[in-house]
Amino acid sequence: MRSVDIKLTRRGGTIKSFTLGGKIGRDTPVVGDLRRAQNRDVLYLETNDAGAFFRFADTYAKMTGGQMWVAMDPPSGDATAAQEGLLNVKDFLVKGETALDRVVANNPNGTSQGVGFSRMRAEFTRQGGQLRIKDGVVRGPTVGATIEGNIDYPGNEVRMSGTFVPLFGLNNMFGQIPIVGLFLGGGSNEGLIGITYEVVGTPGAPVLRVNPISAMAPGVFRKIFEFGTGKQNAPADFPGSPNN
Repeated sequence: MRSVDIKLTRRGGTIKSFTLGGKIGRDTPVVGDLRRAQNRDVLYLETNDAGAFFRFADTYAKMTGGQMWVAMDPPSGDATAAQEGLLNVKDFLVKGETALDRVVANNPNGTSQGVGFSRMRAEFTRQGGQLRIKDGVVRGPTVGATIEGNIDYPGNEVRMSGTFVPLFGLNNMFGQIPIVGLFLGGGSNEGLIGITYEVVGTPGAPVLRVNPISAMAPGVFRKIFEFGTGKQNAPADFPGSPNN
């Protein structure tokens, strides 16, 4: 990140005002400010190069492009307090992820140029150097996915898991059927066919592993083949989280 301009005021350890301007990646602007939402202050950050931002933050190195905005609680005077947040990214590619390439190998839209996604949404909690992700959903024309887990920065460790859903739009229709969707689709964000996976390793070089046998187990029966890596309790709702 370069050409950074930050203006910040703080009182008693609590941020009272904040603005950020700078450039990331190939001179893509990144901006941020402090906003008021549902009677609470929220730090807001946005850029049109989510991939470059994730590399800068040492979070994930294989994403390219993406219109991103993230909103989270500002740091407070209590260093141990949890900060809740919401992440949204649109129109991005994932390149060089071998296991993901195998999932979409028979689809013409999954090429050496990367696998395209139309949207990613995740709620998160940041506390004590750890980033906990819950109810993450990624959607794309060839594949979708669910994700949850932890990034432990002091421990230099990533532990996440979820389910890949090939042909997300069509496959996910089974998950939208009331009651029946729970058994056939595995829930509203999954589908009749899914492949469970986990991500483990360091933040700078995470390793993706899939369980191809899980594709033979429809809906709720697929839970038997879940890795369970990074499972946790759900965080409280964050302002603006429904349908965002």
